[in-house]
Amino acid sequence: MKATLIHNPNAGGAGAISSAELEALLIGAGYAARHVPTESLEDLDRALSDPGDLVVVAGGDGTVRATVARLAGRGVPLAIVPMGTANNIGGALGLVGDPAELLGGLAEPERKTYDLGWVRGPWGEDFFLEGAGWGLFAATMAVYDPEAGKSPFRALTSFVQAVSIFQLCPLRISLDGEELDEPVVLLLEVMNTPALGPRLRLAPEASPCDGWLDVVLIREDGRVGLTRYLTGLLQNRLEELPNVTVHRCKRLQLEWDGSPFHLDAEIRTAEHPALIELEVRPAALELWLPAGIQLPEETPPPAVQDGKTQPGATPQTP
Repeated sequence: MKATLIHNPNAGGAGAISSAELEALLIGAGYAARHVPTESLEDLDRALSDPGDLVVVAGGDGTVRATVARLAGRGVPLAIVPMGTANNIGGALGLVGDPAELLGGLAEPERKTYDLGWVRGPWGEDFFLEGAGWGLFAATMAVYDPEAGKSPFRALTSFVQAVSIFQLCPLRISLDGEELDEPVVLLLEVMNTPALGPRLRLAPEASPCDGWLDVVLIREDGRVGLTRYLTGLLQNRLEELPNVTVHRCKRLQLEWDGSPFHLDAEIRTAEHPALIELEVRPAALELWLPAGIQLPEETPPPAVQDGKTQPGATPQTP
């Protein structure tokens, strides 16, 4: 069985193993493996023009996204070896352990599917693997610019700068056809995985394998200062804040003002207000997971009551 290896040697945790070692591990698992160096997007296009029977991505979330952008809809399965800084996608799938263990487990892989978030906006159609959203996080990303290199200090200063220029504006949001009565928010995140960005665990119960999107809203509330937001985000205790709600849906419409909107780590803007439509595409990708991987437990769709998600209850279909 032919396997194409895509390896990003510049990913956060990739320095511990070489492309040649990864290729040898794949061969040891029974694959006719080939590694094609991909130093540019053009190289990646060429590498995936004939991907074989399986594509193995060894890198961070950005490398996975770039690969999926070229594989979605082609019916080629994907295996992931998380080697980045955050590894939000791998974490959502329970992919932990060293590369040798993960690649060895592909000798007898377990098949799983992965949902895509699909987006239509003024820029056209696009997708997300982790999350998409508007507000303080998107504004911070627009200032931070991940392409300029990762730096915790620059991330903090970018947040402070984004807060200083961020302007609240009313949004019209509808979930599965029902308009929300929460128009003024500091943050709207549509989550496909529990965490995004630098492991910000905004939706602990989200799963990319359940056919739902988790929608996190932080309403404007003068009782909650920015210090509490930062503490809640960094300590994964956002749900303890009194003005945070989580909904679950399959489709979302947002009347958007054109200010920064993110898709995973990519930023979109527009000159004029526009409509953004998001929906889940269940089982859009086929994944091969190492044998014995324990997926994080999936929870039933929650209903919202008194502004908080109620796990275990099934929402009514509009």
